Amino acid sequence: MTSRSNEDMKLMRIKEVCDLLKVSRATIYRWVEEGKFPEPVVLGQDDGKRSAVRWFEVDVLYWLAKKPKGIQKNGT
Repeated sequence: MTSRSNEDMKLMRIKEVCDLLKVSRATIYRWVEEGKFPEPVVLGQDDGKRSAVRWFEVDVLYWLAKKPKGIQKNGT
C-alpha cells in the first residue's frame, strides 16, 4: 500500500469528480475501465459487496494537470 500524507487523503464522491470534470458518471467509469483515469478506492464489506467508491482528490487533480491545455487540432 502506498503511503499518503494527510493532504493526500481527501476522498471525492463520483458526483464531485463529475462536477469538477464536467462529464457524466458513465464517462468516468468508462475512462476507468479503459485505463484512462485513476482507479477508485472501493469502500465496502470484505465479502465483495461494494457499498461506495471514492477517488483520492490528489490523484484526480494530478490526472487533470497532465491533460493537454488549450485548443487541440488534429495532426498538430
